[in-house]
Amino acid sequence: MTTAVGAARRGTSAGAVLQVFYRVPRAGAVRLSDGGGPLGFDITAALQIDHLIGAYDCDGIVETGCFVGDSTEYFARRYPHLPVRTCDIDADATAVASHRLADLTNVTVETGDSAQLLPQLLSGLSRPLVYLDAHWYSSWPLARELHTVTRGLIVVDDFDIGHPRFGYDAYDQVVCGPQLVADARADLDRMWVGNPYADYPLPCLQTGRRAGRGFLTVGLPPGPLDDSPMFTPIPLRPVVMPDWSAVEALGKERR
Repeated sequence: MTTAVGAARRGTSAGAVLQVFYRVPRAGAVRLSDGGGPLGFDITAALQIDHLIGAYDCDGIVETGCFVGDSTEYFARRYPHLPVRTCDIDADATAVASHRLADLTNVTVETGDSAQLLPQLLSGLSRPLVYLDAHWYSSWPLARELHTVTRGLIVVDDFDIGHPRFGYDAYDQVVCGPQLVADARADLDRMWVGNPYADYPLPCLQTGRRAGRGFLTVGLPPGPLDDSPMFTPIPLRPVVMPDWSAVEALGKERR
């Protein structure tokens, strides 16, 4: 791909993201520390995911932990050609999500334990994007969710990327980070995290909490993650966190 063609395609993709992203109501503000909105109101996360959905030609989106459906609505409106299947353990939250998304025929909302629901949500999909965000209650399902996915592109929200600007979750002193992935998936020797210093075509307007995100592939080639500056690899055996000062310097050299 030539530089000019690549830039044109990135511009088209960014425009499509922008057209939808800021039109989604931030209903999650009723409880979420980041003020709600799709993907924590971080448009760089939307750009990362948009690149991967196109590069992998994903045939569906599966989300866990939808709460009241901010990210779900974004996914459904940005990708109307894809089935969007989501769930939450909170029946009140899924009732709100189901009501607000009732006019979007590509959305399915389920209530229950995400790890138990994942086989149903993943059924019939060969290249799904699996967005794991069921991080709230004491019974944290992430390790079980990671075990359950046998093929797909996995995105883990609230992930420790080793950068002070980006928050992450921890439960019972277990950090949502690369070591958890290494322990849960013995078959994987590396993963990726979002690169804060990539040259994104749109600025992030989230001035509050930003969440890190981890990316891993199961049964799919790593090329789209390796080839994009939006992602930084992390070896898992042993885990070595990124040297962000070096990544920042390299990014400045490339611009």
